Amino acid sequence: MSSVSRRSFLKTSAMAAGAVVLADMATSRVLGATNGSDKIRVGIIGCGGRGRDAARNCLASSSGIEIVAAADLFEGQAKGAQNEFKMKDDHVFWGFDSYAKLIASDVDMIIDAGPPAFRPDHLLAAAKAGKHIFSEKPVGVDPVGCRIVIEAANICKEKNLGFVAGTQRRHEVRYVETMKRIHDGDIGELVAGQCYWVGGGIWFRGKDAKLSDLEWQCHNWYHWDWLSGDQVCEQHIHNIDIMNWCFNGPPKKIWAQGGRQSRDEEILPQIKNTEDFKRMGETDGHPNMAGNIYDHMTAELEYANGARCFSVSGHIPHGNGRVGERIVGTKGTSNCCGSITGEKSWNFSGEHQSPYVQEHADLIKSIRDGKPLNEGVRVAESTLTAIGIRMSAYTGREFSWDWLMKSSKLDIVPKDLKPGPGHFPAIAVPGKTKLV
Repeated sequence: MSSVSRRSFLKTSAMAAGAVVLADMATSRVLGATNGSDKIRVGIIGCGGRGRDAARNCLASSSGIEIVAAADLFEGQAKGAQNEFKMKDDHVFWGFDSYAKLIASDVDMIIDAGPPAFRPDHLLAAAKAGKHIFSEKPVGVDPVGCRIVIEAANICKEKNLGFVAGTQRRHEVRYVETMKRIHDGDIGELVAGQCYWVGGGIWFRGKDAKLSDLEWQCHNWYHWDWLSGDQVCEQHIHNIDIMNWCFNGPPKKIWAQGGRQSRDEEILPQIKNTEDFKRMGETDGHPNMAGNIYDHMTAELEYANGARCFSVSGHIPHGNGRVGERIVGTKGTSNCCGSITGEKSWNFSGEHQSPYVQEHADLIKSIRDGKPLNEGVRVAESTLTAIGIRMSAYTGREFSWDWLMKSSKLDIVPKDLKPGPGHFPAIAVPGKTKLV
């Protein structure tokens, strides 16, 4: 997939394009600055709660880390990070092209925690500019975006850059030790599995009069598939990633169902009497202001050896939640995170450490050792697995991994985003929504 793609803020500004070129010229300096015990200068793209938390995790993980730059769509968010981490004024950026300005600065590494829709462009720009990457998950919202991330990962490999993703279970010692045993055959051949992320409702942010409709959507990003990828991408990716880890790769077939049952009951009472609610109108009879994502999905993932895994995700207000994984083999079962039952029963007894900190520690150590970790392809595959579940649930269609990875042209992020009218896709209807 060529990097010639729609999305980009990269292409909306000549300054942004020039900034990336200038940053690329500094690649050799950046790589040299991160050897040995020298300081690593980190910039945050997306300065909300997760972005600042990730920056704190990074600081806690290793010595010699400096959080020196911030970029966000919103001035208040960027300046909030500035105040916390004591940044200089000329290292704080806001607006739709703020990520490019940060990448063009003297940071050695980025933490990307902006809305998932924008991560492909951020990651590609960072890789081209010679910056190490820590990216939150998911890393995209459609197949086109995931291919861009794979391109970024390949560039990182060529330039010897680190690329670690926020699927922290991959760095959690209980999972790592359990997975070693699963891959060594302690539960036999894998024949089935289950993974779950079912929780309560999610936040909804009312309209701020100072924001255009599109800016408000970006501030309220979880509620649109083109911004978040839907709940299956934003949260359930963790558990899907564990299934892919068990089988050493993505599924060969995906089939799913889902719908939107209770989300409007949570949202509409908050907004239905507002002027913005009336002004934003409807699409196919549904209020635009209420978002378009589903609130539940189930899926069957068939892996290369024929094993089928059951996936459940959603938000069920006042219901019983479940988050976790289970893998079934011919000689036992495992919860994937510290327990095996069967012929070789085992329970983890080591010391637990925060995986949110450990993933940064592993990245920083790998950079300083000159052998940077590169998880870009892997997280792109897990993101695309989650996207595949959404696409199947939205359309009612089953399809192969090969088709999803190589042939799907789905590209749902609008071009040339800027303050102004909102982008309000309809709620998907199986049989009506086309598989693209």
